[in-house]
Amino acid sequence: MTRIFWLFGRSGAGKTTLAMRLQQGLRDRAIPVFFIDGDEARGGLSSDLGFQPEARTEHHRRVAEVARLASRQGIVPIVATMAPEYSQRDVVRRTLGQRLVWIFVDAPLEECLRRDPKGLYKRAKLGEVRNLLEYPFDTPRGEECNVTVQTGRAGIEESYNDLLREVLSHLADHNI
Repeated sequence: MTRIFWLFGRSGAGKTTLAMRLQQGLRDRAIPVFFIDGDEARGGLSSDLGFQPEARTEHHRRVAEVARLASRQGIVPIVATMAPEYSQRDVVRRTLGQRLVWIFVDAPLEECLRRDPKGLYKRAKLGEVRNLLEYPFDTPRGEECNVTVQTGRAGIEESYNDLLREVLSHLADHNI
């Protein structure tokens, strides 16, 4: 079984960008990796779920199960989801246990609003996406933050290099 790296943070913080870079960086080192994007998983694996709190928690449970299965096959899962609430992170932790490495991709809301790569904040302001701006983002607790990447302060290259160094350290400690 391998470590499982779970990037979480606000929409626009840089989770997917960093996860895709990390995926390539590990592949370049001949490490088998599987990237699970929360938005993509919603389109298939969780297409039957809405966005109510219980549905979001169930979505995270399903994604965690897929990551667990990949890990059992010796593949390093990299997951990127918002996971804004404790309940979502709790179900992930219960499912994955000690193999889980939390990576908080931290950017101020103002920066995420400026970036808005998926246009979600713009759609929220127009009333097309409900609760995005009002939705709580629970500050990570100690056990939910093995690594913090400050994408609001550092550029993508510096953030990626810091993240890769941390991930490789965790993999070395876990003998992969």
